[in-house]
Amino acid sequence: MFDGGADLTHSYQKPSRSRRVGRGRLCYKATVPSLVFLAGPIAGRRFKLGEGEYVIGRRSDCQVFVPDMRVSRQHARLWKDGDGWTLEDLGSNNGTYVNGVRVQHSTTVRHDDEILIANNRIRVEARDVTPAPRFPEGNAVTIVDVGDAALIRSREELGSGRLPLVSSGMVNIQDQRAVRLIERKLDALTQVLHATASSDTGEALLQKVVDALLELFPQADDVGVLVEDERTGELRVQCQRHRQHLVPYAQEAEPESAKTQSQAGHLRVPGTIIQHVISDHRSVLLGEAGEGSMGSDGESVGNRMGAPLIYHGAHYGVVYVESKSIGFRQEDVDLLQTIATQVGLAMHATRVAGQLAKRDRLERDLRMARQIQRSLLPASVPQIVGLDFAVHYEPAYQIGGDFYDFIWHDPSHLGVAVGDVAGKAISAALYMARLTSELRSRAAIAKTPARLLRRVNQEIVGLGDDGMFATLVYCIYDLDSRTLVFTNAGHCVPLLRRGDRVFPLQAERAHTPPLGVTPELEAGEARVQLLPGDMLIMVSDGILEARDGKGNEYGLSRLSRRIRTARGSSEEVVKAILADLDSHAADQTQGDDMTIVAMAIEQRRAKRKTTTLPGVAIADLAGQQIKTVLSSGETPPAAPEEPVKT
Repeated sequence: MFDGGADLTHSYQKPSRSRRVGRGRLCYKATVPSLVFLAGPIAGRRFKLGEGEYVIGRRSDCQVFVPDMRVSRQHARLWKDGDGWTLEDLGSNNGTYVNGVRVQHSTTVRHDDEILIANNRIRVEARDVTPAPRFPEGNAVTIVDVGDAALIRSREELGSGRLPLVSSGMVNIQDQRAVRLIERKLDALTQVLHATASSDTGEALLQKVVDALLELFPQADDVGVLVEDERTGELRVQCQRHRQHLVPYAQEAEPESAKTQSQAGHLRVPGTIIQHVISDHRSVLLGEAGEGSMGSDGESVGNRMGAPLIYHGAHYGVVYVESKSIGFRQEDVDLLQTIATQVGLAMHATRVAGQLAKRDRLERDLRMARQIQRSLLPASVPQIVGLDFAVHYEPAYQIGGDFYDFIWHDPSHLGVAVGDVAGKAISAALYMARLTSELRSRAAIAKTPARLLRRVNQEIVGLGDDGMFATLVYCIYDLDSRTLVFTNAGHCVPLLRRGDRVFPLQAERAHTPPLGVTPELEAGEARVQLLPGDMLIMVSDGILEARDGKGNEYGLSRLSRRIRTARGSSEEVVKAILADLDSHAADQTQGDDMTIVAMAIEQRRAKRKTTTLPGVAIADLAGQQIKTVLSSGETPPAAPEEPVKT
């Protein structure tokens, strides 16, 4: 219940003559408020809360990122309000609930409240003061001072082990054997618990266990633990001990042939023991002839024992004990079974702890990678009078392969890029980072989209050894003439809305292969004259290929219809597309990254609000004039009825 950084303080004072103490009440102080996910795809995750506000949603830039399609992109908002916390629903489709009550606008949440978003149950841990102890009526204990009453202490001193249970009055041999077995089991459990508490890895645990086995079985000469490989299922010797290892010897002077089996790295375990232990899930005792021999008292004896390391049906391995001379009896094999059961439990706990630690490290690395990737994308859209931009970016995982960018070639020419790297997660993100870096570094040299893509392709083609490549649409918009020159390297076709019609911007010479596929890229380009009221929409294939419950894709036709009927600013059009997409996909899991970039042309002539170009020295811009004639030497014509001209 408590956060790892919580400060738990316990205090004790010597009681006076009479003092009432509440039952089950501890004084504590939780210093870090948190949201703890109890159910959902990220159950077990804890988000620590501080100052500022926290947006809960499935967008990658949300402070509380929930990868669940039933959660809205920006679902709810939580912020510190005085001494408490306030939760607001941001117009989500499936609603936000606190303790079973739907949040209409905003509500106050307190410690131990439960937030429900789709199937995600979230507990609020927000207690940040030390409460005074409460003493419920009828459940209090009275501690009284008894003065100088006689005090009798136990005979067992600290660290001395157990007390002998067999008394002189217990003469029955069977009773003495039963009690002796209990004593040995208690000793074994104590040693296993000590080994578990002092070991932080499975290997360290087993090393301490084999040491304990030699102590618990004085007649044993060889002990070892065989662990099942998690990938192949094969049993491999994890650790072993030979009793001679406890005696110092001159290792350098000893020849290889004189080494014991354990020293040489070999532990010979009879296949009969392995077979019976694995199939029967119980310990076995093996004699010289394959079955336990009979001792002088008629009890079965043997010199080799094995027991399974299991926990709730999960098989982790086999523990093996062997004696060269003195045999083992029934109580020994029973004791080994008890030890193996406890070791199996300890191994399970150690592995679970290791898996949780590994998952935490991976999630921490992914969060860091997501922050780095977001820092590589534009922090905001360009601030240009006469142009209205809107962007939506949503990776399928914490990090993705989609990207977009705005690159100034000079004060009046703006480059707009939308791309998709073949692949997902970390490898795609690294490839994307290199690609965007190349685009930005070469934009000042290459004045046309085709020339820029050819230069970038030459740099990244060597990165595609593992089959990775990137699709990309790159446009350069002239703020003075309102012309758009574009090249499409295997990406989704951009759409242009003009009035009540939507045109796909496609031209044969403007289509080129994806980047990183061929060393020599034959890139062309096309030009279109934009008019006031036009809107350019560029998307990634995650939008077009989003599927409903029957497997039907969203598709270019439905996207075009939604763009045609949407009204308002670029931001409102993007929201309309996303709402229609959610309606189509419903509760289906997002299968690919989604990116939308919209640019609307307003009546006012476009003009930058700033003259600083990122990555370009101011001195380099002095006196630089931009021609309105493109590299082909053609003068932008009047707007044709069909927007695209090749």
